[in-house]
Amino acid sequence: MGIFDGFPGLGLGGSSDSGSSVPPSGTAATVAQGTRPFGGATSVATSDFSVRELLMVEQAGFRAVGLCMGSSSWKLVTNLNFSNTAYELTDLTQAMYGAREKAMEIMRAEAEALGADGIVGTRLEIEQMSDSNLMEFKAFGTGIVHREGHTGYRRPDGRPFTSDLSGQDFVLALRAGRRPLDLVIGCCVQHIPRRGFMRTLSEAGVCVELDLFTQAFYTARDAAMARMTAHAEAVGANEIIGTRIEEENSRWGEHIVEFLAVGTAMQNTGTIDPDFRIDPVMTLDLDR
Repeated sequence: MGIFDGFPGLGLGGSSDSGSSVPPSGTAATVAQGTRPFGGATSVATSDFSVRELLMVEQAGFRAVGLCMGSSSWKLVTNLNFSNTAYELTDLTQAMYGAREKAMEIMRAEAEALGADGIVGTRLEIEQMSDSNLMEFKAFGTGIVHREGHTGYRRPDGRPFTSDLSGQDFVLALRAGRRPLDLVIGCCVQHIPRRGFMRTLSEAGVCVELDLFTQAFYTARDAAMARMTAHAEAVGANEIIGTRIEEENSRWGEHIVEFLAVGTAMQNTGTIDPDFRIDPVMTLDLDR
């Protein structure tokens, strides 16, 4: 069974209770009724846009409809096999991927309830709770809709797109003939082997490559990138922009590292919109 079997976000199989991207039943039911899961009036548009982003998005023919949120709380357990070799902690990898996907799916459901065409400026956060094994995965982004009702900016399946593009980058991408489809991710939680005592002693005080570390880090990064690419292919993208690779080694102690690859999957139409204007707008920074 593949490591991401059961994660609908990758389109690689069925669902599982622990890794499903389907929102909790209460949230899904609330969203289906057209109200925000956690209350609040939908007549007031909230966003985390800066003034510059807001002006650019509006000039491109869109308006913000609301700040969309999603969260998923998980208990994570490290199951080591006590082998001093490089190996992937597949349970942790699946949990880290599934938790982020679930948070993003709930965020997308909020965007659908608000009638948004997509979400820009998505950011993913993890907060460690009082118990060191409990973590909350959060996704935030601003839902936008085309003012004239043009639905061609949504995903091919009719659902809102997600992206971590800023308002300016979103507008520039549209001008260049690109359409965002999904914020795609790939991750790998890797155990890094320890050097033997005699080898550590023999290499003390000299510059030498730690080949076990080199190979383990390279393998984990490559796996995260490959899974992000597979996610993009599953949603029909032909390019990923804004790719970044994040490394986290403080959650599970020594010699366990998570590599996370994140980027926005795009559909490059190859056609620049000649009528798409971006007029310069002067703004004054009042913070100084």
